[in-house]
Amino acid sequence: MTERSASMERVKEGSVRLVGTAHISADSVAEVEETIEAERPDVVAVELDEGRYRQLKGELPDDLDAGDLLRGNTVFQFLAYWMLSYVQTRLGERFDIEPGADMRAAVETAETLGLGIALVDRDIQTTIQRFWARMTFLEKLRLIGGLFLGMVGYDAGREGDPLEMEDLTDADVVTAMMAEFRRFSPGGAEALIDERDAYIAHELVSLRERGHDVLAVVGAGHREGIERYLENPERLPPMESLVGTQGGRRFSWYKLIGYLIAIGFLGFFFLLAMAGVRDGFLLRLFAAWFLFNGIFAFTLAKVAGAHWSSAGVGGAIAWMTSVNPLLAPGWFAGYVELRHISVNVADIGRLNEILADEESPIGELFGRMIDVPLFRLIAVVAATNIGSIIATLLFPIVVLPWLAADIGGVGAVGDRMLVGARNSAELIWGLVR
Repeated sequence: MTERSASMERVKEGSVRLVGTAHISADSVAEVEETIEAERPDVVAVELDEGRYRQLKGELPDDLDAGDLLRGNTVFQFLAYWMLSYVQTRLGERFDIEPGADMRAAVETAETLGLGIALVDRDIQTTIQRFWARMTFLEKLRLIGGLFLGMVGYDAGREGDPLEMEDLTDADVVTAMMAEFRRFSPGGAEALIDERDAYIAHELVSLRERGHDVLAVVGAGHREGIERYLENPERLPPMESLVGTQGGRRFSWYKLIGYLIAIGFLGFFFLLAMAGVRDGFLLRLFAAWFLFNGIFAFTLAKVAGAHWSSAGVGGAIAWMTSVNPLLAPGWFAGYVELRHISVNVADIGRLNEILADEESPIGELFGRMIDVPLFRLIAVVAATNIGSIIATLLFPIVVLPWLAADIGGVGAVGDRMLVGARNSAELIWGLVR
């Protein structure tokens, strides 16, 4: 091959060089700026998605689409995102540098030199959704508990072992966290780190194949995984397996339990009706179910700071949503609460500042957090749902024995249900015979 042909082949294939950074390291910022200025690549690739890039550029409005926070598990996914933001902010405060300054430096330096910029990270919402879906119920409790109790463990090292800046040259903030996450949630670590390694590598391979010389600025914790894929691109998983929100477990114990409760609730009333139980008893039973769920949901919503109208709607709808796994009273209470408050991105910063207070008692911190609209919205949603769940669990223990006295006690209720089942079977047999 001639020298000219070899040169053309290099241009055709392009190249990729990785610069691993710590997202809160001033040294990383200087290294990024100096490397880009020295190498002048065709493209500077950064570990950002479109949303985070626009936020970095100040192009995103402060308003949040709060409605998105009320759909499905999005409230809890947001809490996971908040936790990541909180840890990164605390580390940034400790080392006196803005979190993400390395990516900002890369973007600004590339713009100053007139170089191309490529956003190569997966959408953060997709990542958080897949991260949340991969975690078990207990793992989620530990994650959220760590946030609210300020026990993440990276503010001053763990067990007296201080966190030094040189440690961060080998692992960025996310990787430092995931070192612990991997011990109790391999699936969560896969979504937050491993899948992103593959996604970023896909983007970089594509740029390289198009003939670009690329300087990629990524968190140091991602560098090793990305390099393995760049050296062996045939090992990359299919891109379609890395996108979308279906990366979690398909089987959900929560939904299964919810459906079983719904079936049990309907079956309970149906069998009693088939046994000939008086309508008066069934009406009293339903009224007790309505009031018991409503009182718990309403009370906990008010404790969380809900307005009277929000708590009232949550309480009024709790009887129905407690037996429907696809609905939750907190959603309805949250939507009404949005008529009284407005949430915005700045609320996250306010919450991080409150959590940074290590001297105030937990009760005082909680009171200050309730005053932040975003936290109040989340608290109202969660508290209303929890109230309905508690009522559902306590009803057969507390209320049913009291009502069942009219027909001979709880044992008689079971006997009537057996009669109802027998009558139902006879009816069905008569119809099909």
